[in-house]
Amino acid sequence: MPTSIGPRQVLTDAGVAVLCVAVFWLPLAHSPGVAAVLVPALVAGVLLRSRWPAVAFGVVAVVTLAGALLGLTADPFVAAAWTLYPLVIRAHRLRFSRVVSVALAAAVAVLLVAGSTAWEDVLRYVMVSLLVLAGTVRLGMAIRRERTEAAQRAVLEERLRVAREVHDVVSHSLGTIAVTAGVAVHVAADDAPKLRDRLSRIERTAKDALTDLRAVLGAVRERPADRAPQPGIGDLEALAGRVRDAGIEVTLAVRNADGLPASTGLAVYRIVQEGLTNAARHAPGCRCEVTVAVRDREVVVEVTDDGGTMGGTHDGGGFGLIGVRERVESLGGELTACPRDGGGFALRAVLPGPG
Repeated sequence: MPTSIGPRQVLTDAGVAVLCVAVFWLPLAHSPGVAAVLVPALVAGVLLRSRWPAVAFGVVAVVTLAGALLGLTADPFVAAAWTLYPLVIRAHRLRFSRVVSVALAAAVAVLLVAGSTAWEDVLRYVMVSLLVLAGTVRLGMAIRRERTEAAQRAVLEERLRVAREVHDVVSHSLGTIAVTAGVAVHVAADDAPKLRDRLSRIERTAKDALTDLRAVLGAVRERPADRAPQPGIGDLEALAGRVRDAGIEVTLAVRNADGLPASTGLAVYRIVQEGLTNAARHAPGCRCEVTVAVRDREVVVEVTDDGGTMGGTHDGGGFGLIGVRERVESLGGELTACPRDGGGFALRAVLPGPG
């Protein structure tokens, strides 16, 4: 299938064609009439490289072989190797290897049978040609394998990113709902207003979770119009408010955090979200302190709790902290998560700041 090409590619191919003619074909010692046909054919074949590499390789290889048999060129298939490289990258590996192997074997057989009587020169030329073509094949396959692995890594990284986002949204919302529902269970049956308040909080949290989940799923769509804004520093107060509604006392302090990149703002939000979610899940009734500060070109995020009043403990494991650590490290930061000496748990992240 032909591919779109730009002027730079055409100029590069033309330059290689002219260089090969100047180095390996000139001066034309004899048979100028035949050379007048082969040289333009060679140049035309090289110029077809970017659009039709298979055709280009076939034309250039045949022209080079004919020129070698007629004694018009000493080109060890360098021009053919130039047209072979994109073909190696695009072609199916097994089918292509068989085709090239047969073509090379045929070329060697023709050169050995129809070449000059100077067998040493013929063998030397054949060996150099084989090295040039084999090296091109190996290089092309290595580049193709590297590109394939890079594409696979990109897909895996995207899957991990989506998994982290979905986990952060669902885990936080379900944890808040669970805590709120647990409190509602202990509300007296005749206290309808209080019970209604708890149920309305659960409803709001569920709706917020659906909105966040749509935003996450929209972020992986190809059309930018389908993408909703991701949460950031400005959404921390609303996040803290939802956790307060679940019965957790939260103190939030944000200092000098204006103008952070969107990726850093999203990371800060997810770090705080994970810290508050863990506090609500493992230390019900606790008091949390959240601090976000930019200082010395670093963004420091700290989420601490006092352990609560119901004997909850953090295990420091789970996919949430793993995802947060991956997110922080992808931005070049560091994350620490450990129990506090006086009870409770501390989550601290240091991210590169602006400037």
